Amino acid sequence: MEPTLYMFCAPHHPLEQVGEHVVSEGLPEKLKEWQRKTGARELVYLCTCQRVLWMLWEGDVQGLSLAPEVMKLTGDAAWLHLLSLASGLESANVGDREIPGQIRTALDTALDAGTAGEEALSALEDILREAHRLRSRIGLDHGQASVATVALKHVERFLDTSGHVLLVGVGPMTQYLAARLPERGYRVTVTNRSLSRAHEMADPLGLPVVPLDLIQRDPGTYDCLVTATASPEPIFTRAAWQHCERENRLLILDLALPPDSEPSLEQLPWVQRLNLGNCLEETEQAKRHRKEAARQADPFLNDGVERLRGRARKRAAKRRRAMAHERLSIAWEALNAEAAEGPLAELLPDQALALQAILRRGRTLAFRALAQSEPRATGEESPEDEDDQ
Repeated sequence: MEPTLYMFCAPHHPLEQVGEHVVSEGLPEKLKEWQRKTGARELVYLCTCQRVLWMLWEGDVQGLSLAPEVMKLTGDAAWLHLLSLASGLESANVGDREIPGQIRTALDTALDAGTAGEEALSALEDILREAHRLRSRIGLDHGQASVATVALKHVERFLDTSGHVLLVGVGPMTQYLAARLPERGYRVTVTNRSLSRAHEMADPLGLPVVPLDLIQRDPGTYDCLVTATASPEPIFTRAAWQHCERENRLLILDLALPPDSEPSLEQLPWVQRLNLGNCLEETEQAKRHRKEAARQADPFLNDGVERLRGRARKRAAKRRRAMAHERLSIAWEALNAEAAEGPLAELLPDQALALQAILRRGRTLAFRALAQSEPRATGEESPEDEDDQ
């Protein structure tokens, strides 16, 4: 059993279309609904800064009611994409280190919701191991960028070190900036819809926290606002800010998908707004590096895909043997019950002993034939072999 992937991903699809399928709130219930509608044996949903991805093990994707332009990957192409993704080769900035953690979180969420099981767990853990091996072999763990580092460069380009930066949200990107910006001398404040979570991120770093609703009404005197929340709707609007008066300009770095800030905010004369798309456009150098890394990675990717598919085939063969073993066990138990309780129960003692010997020998031969019908890993023994010893 191998996964089939269905995906919306920039730049193949507009960021707006990707954003339409981002689910953060109520995801466990949504996973269960998707599994019910598709009939998938197992289902995992992954959302990164530029993609949404459904992994289905069996099932009918029609239940998801996705647009016709959704990308579909199967077989080698699916394994190759997952391995490239986990390795950072599919990221806007090659070598993105956040992806493995996002895959692990997606898997854990699906496991907790009951939509992922043994196959998804085995497959994705295999992929993460192969990705770690690949990153080490081609040097992706050294000096690579993420969207957060691109945002950091924008802050440094726009502000001198006396600037005051407000971080909105407590995700991986804002956590990265919360640690890096003070090192460069910037004043940093944190806000979030949940103040307790804002304090969890800010307090260990000695950073102040402000209520989000204050910023939604007025951005105050902050020089830069970096926002990356999971809100399904914009949390900063032109209607709320249009009466604000400011002398200094405000840089908004909106790294959220869907966006946290309305595009119409750019019409305010004191706002300079950059979104995730702008960050992705500024990665041409990383794209060239990505092409070179991908070229170097090709033989390792191919080897990794072959190992991943081989393990998936072994797991499938093991499941088939287990199911056949169970069916054969049920059949023999029924036959033994017939011998013990049916008309054969009236046999003479010598005849009953002979019948029992025949049944034991037949059971052993049947399970041995089952075990020999498919290749087994070296050292794997049939549980019935001992009956003939």
